[in-house]
Amino acid sequence: MSGKILEFSHVAAGYGDREILKDITLSIHEGEFTGLIGSNGTGKSTLIKCISGLLPLNRGNISICGKENATLKSRERAQLVAVVPQSYHVEYDFTVEDIVMMGRNPYLGFRKRESQEDYDIVSEAMKATNTEVFRGRFYNELSGGERQRVILARAIAQKPRIILLDEPTSALDIYHQMEVMELITKLNQKEHMTVLAVLHDINMASRFCQRIVMLQEGTVFMDGTPQEVINRRNMEALYHMKLMIRESPLFHKPEIVPIRVMEQEKIEVPRHIHIICGAAEAVNLIEELDARGCTVTAGVLDKQSEDWKICHQLGIPCVDIEPFTSVTEEKQAKNLELMKDADMIVVANVPFGEGNIQNLHGLEFTCGKIYIHKNALCDDYTDGKLAKRVKDIEKRKEITYFENDREFLDLLKQTERQ
Repeated sequence: MSGKILEFSHVAAGYGDREILKDITLSIHEGEFTGLIGSNGTGKSTLIKCISGLLPLNRGNISICGKENATLKSRERAQLVAVVPQSYHVEYDFTVEDIVMMGRNPYLGFRKRESQEDYDIVSEAMKATNTEVFRGRFYNELSGGERQRVILARAIAQKPRIILLDEPTSALDIYHQMEVMELITKLNQKEHMTVLAVLHDINMASRFCQRIVMLQEGTVFMDGTPQEVINRRNMEALYHMKLMIRESPLFHKPEIVPIRVMEQEKIEVPRHIHIICGAAEAVNLIEELDARGCTVTAGVLDKQSEDWKICHQLGIPCVDIEPFTSVTEEKQAKNLELMKDADMIVVANVPFGEGNIQNLHGLEFTCGKIYIHKNALCDDYTDGKLAKRVKDIEKRKEITYFENDREFLDLLKQTERQ
């Protein structure tokens, strides 16, 4: 790994009597693309202001390229660090080329005009950001995405060693978000530019950043790779909402799937509900029962099925098998063990064939009440074994049939009143 290029030692800062950053100790290495995440008010943008010299520190120190930040003059700092803000507005009619040329100001002395080298650097910066095509247009006439590319070009023209980005894509549509993030990644990979980016979109941060630093209550809560930082425990602590984390099959990075912010109505009487399912038909029911505070377990599931994935994501115990294999007696024994203390056993809307009919063996000897989705009996690929199995269960136990998930949830409510 390259040397440390940006160091924070016990940094504290804020506004007036309100301290936002409380104790930040952190090192950024040269060439890293680091994402800075955290909830609103936790200090991400404040940290960027401290680095750029806009906000003095209450305590601690920041070192840039081995130099004490507080001792750097504005011109010296600007030759090391460039800032791309969330948005940038100008009052006058500057052209795109004028705006990008402002990136050369740290190198221009009093009364010193731009040289051919400065114009060449500006041209290269505009080529790198695909802004050369409108170099003569007025900046204020551009779209949001075009403006952000121009400000990125200005930062590149600064020839800094570090680029700081403060929510660079928050005001952009998805096309321009991707465009800006891909340009930043290109800079990082081809020019070895060190990047520290404040990002609200966790999935963007996971996809593009090599490293993620999570701030919480003014301190570093987590620091590591996307796989180390973006997990359900950390993200629910950050956002105080229910969500799932899954691996993107395309990028092999963790991504967030938001579920809900408002809590579901909890059941009054605790229930252990065991669900026999498969494929993807029970995903919603599993999540909703979990959200309502039920203890949920599940039957024997194919490890590639969506029902297995939701159980895996929510930490719901189940018995798993490899894809395209049948339920064995050994697996069914584990299934029966999981359901032995269940108050309710639910057979979800799942087709039954020779491979999974074993899932229903022994249900008549369990303690819990049995509920079966009517559609489960319609798709019978067992040559009559399913119907016989259900009849054998009915000889010993009463079965309640239901049409859909909502009807079952209503039945669950009724059991609370009994």
